[in-house]
Amino acid sequence: MPRYRAFLSYSHRDKRVAAWLHRRLETYRVPSKLVGRVTAAGPVPARLAPIFRDRDELSAAADLGEAITAALTQSLFLIVICSPASARSPWVNEEIATFKRMHGEQRVLALIVAGEPYASAAPDTAAQECFPPALRFRLIDGVVSDQPTEPIAADLRAEADGKRLAALKLIAGLTGLSLDDLVQRETQRRMRRLMIAAGAASAGMLLTSALALYANNRRIEANEQRLVAEREAATARAASDYLIDTFTLSNPATENPRTISALTILDRGAARARRELVGQPVVQARLVSTLGQAYNNLGLFEEARGTIQRSMPAIQRAGADGASARLTLATTYLQLGQLDAARTAVAQARTALANAPARDADQTARAAVIEGMIHTAGGDTRRGVAAFDQALALYRATPDTPPAKISTTLQNRGLLLADDGQFDAAERSLRAALAINQQALGPRHLATGQSWFSLAQNAFMAGKLDEAGGYITNALAIERAVLDPDNRTIADALSMQGQIFHGQKRLAEARQSLDQAIAIYRRAFGRPHYLIGIAEVYLALVESERGRTDAALRILDDARHNYDVSYGRLHANHGDLLVNRATILQRAGRTAEARTDCAAGLRILGETLGRDANYTRTMAAACAGMEGR
Repeated sequence: MPRYRAFLSYSHRDKRVAAWLHRRLETYRVPSKLVGRVTAAGPVPARLAPIFRDRDELSAAADLGEAITAALTQSLFLIVICSPASARSPWVNEEIATFKRMHGEQRVLALIVAGEPYASAAPDTAAQECFPPALRFRLIDGVVSDQPTEPIAADLRAEADGKRLAALKLIAGLTGLSLDDLVQRETQRRMRRLMIAAGAASAGMLLTSALALYANNRRIEANEQRLVAEREAATARAASDYLIDTFTLSNPATENPRTISALTILDRGAARARRELVGQPVVQARLVSTLGQAYNNLGLFEEARGTIQRSMPAIQRAGADGASARLTLATTYLQLGQLDAARTAVAQARTALANAPARDADQTARAAVIEGMIHTAGGDTRRGVAAFDQALALYRATPDTPPAKISTTLQNRGLLLADDGQFDAAERSLRAALAINQQALGPRHLATGQSWFSLAQNAFMAGKLDEAGGYITNALAIERAVLDPDNRTIADALSMQGQIFHGQKRLAEARQSLDQAIAIYRRAFGRPHYLIGIAEVYLALVESERGRTDAALRILDDARHNYDVSYGRLHANHGDLLVNRATILQRAGRTAEARTDCAAGLRILGETLGRDANYTRTMAAACAGMEGR
């Protein structure tokens, strides 16, 4: 029985990548439903540890040494970290040759981190070669020959597989599982994480929060501070009077106050703002921003977009005071999946804020948060984390920043890291958010429940299903204690619980949680909504595993209807749905239909998220796995 799952072979110059890969592989937990499956590599283990990495103390002798030779002998696989440095390393080359002599070349895996494979074929590119000779060529009678071979390679570079997909490809090789088996867990994570992050960013923003600002910039001279305070007070009074009038019945003889909906008030308010506040652009811009946030929180994104765009003349005249409306518009575009439009709106907000006084640091931080969310949607982890870190620095440097803004940013940052497979770093960020909420708001506050929810998401993605189940139980206990039974936040948690049960193969319980989530969503929205569609996709996967293919496909048809009505155009979730539909069809043996749906789904993901987005590449890998490639 081999002692090591794999031996890492690398140049000393690549030791940072080696340390990352070693940690990633040893901490990876195989999804429980796959553990024990018999593959060409033997029964699939729950963990891949131990992985042999210690080459740092090799002597300069011609022999690798007994310890290294023994480790190669006792390793099931060899993973070569490929770069120009490793291609020139005699130690790496000899380790590959020794492993091939012992075990053959079928269990040699490669991870490209720099350079180009087979670049040595041309003199002008030879310096960029990343494959050592023993990896490029076959061994014949124990000697490296001139017959080329094609090693199984993952590509860590951002323009290729990226960290997450490259690691999954190696894990597939180490376990004998198909890549499709492994990416199913990521398939299920859904675009909902982005929507929840967007909702969390605006949660707790009460209607009056956009109506009054406080002149708390201590660097402003006393007289200027008084003038600012007077202007803000006047703005607040005007806004307050406006809001009160909005609730006045336009026709008391015919309107019943008990039947007027929130949507009626929002629509009426937006129309009045444009009509009656032409001469007060600052008041109009702030009110329109608040109305846009309210529309967004109801999932009425087109209404939010239209309301803000129709008030754009006033927003432009408002200068820095119009930045909030532009940022709300950016959030709207983000939730519509229009990332370029969202980036443009944030850039315009930053331009408006460029010459604003320091009191607008809060809006600058909000711009950074939204940029982080845009990068999250586009799969750019590095820029996303940098944007969230900028927001955190601004919030922490601003006196009297509400703790909830810091904790929400930490949560968004943690969820982005989780999406990138950096689960330990994600947990640290999410636990920091939880600690802030517990201390500032209490253990039974809704924000604390949302922190437990985020931790459940991260644990679920890391394959820690039992931990995820405990976290989501905590979240539901808090939410059910403080919210009405039909609140959509409870439905979000139930949908997550359904995913966890599905991962644990507790299909009956998964169906029950998802059915409850869908019922709550239907009552809460009273119309087709994308959140209903998302939960239905999960439910379709459960029904598929129960052998009910026709029922699963009917559920997906309704999910697509919810997407069509809610978005009004093609959205990334349409592509995601088609890839999941392909998974269900493939499971039922309907390969040709699965191939068609995969192609259509990837085309939509490419058009909406971009072909280079991490999520698009992950779904492409899932489709390739169905093809057996």
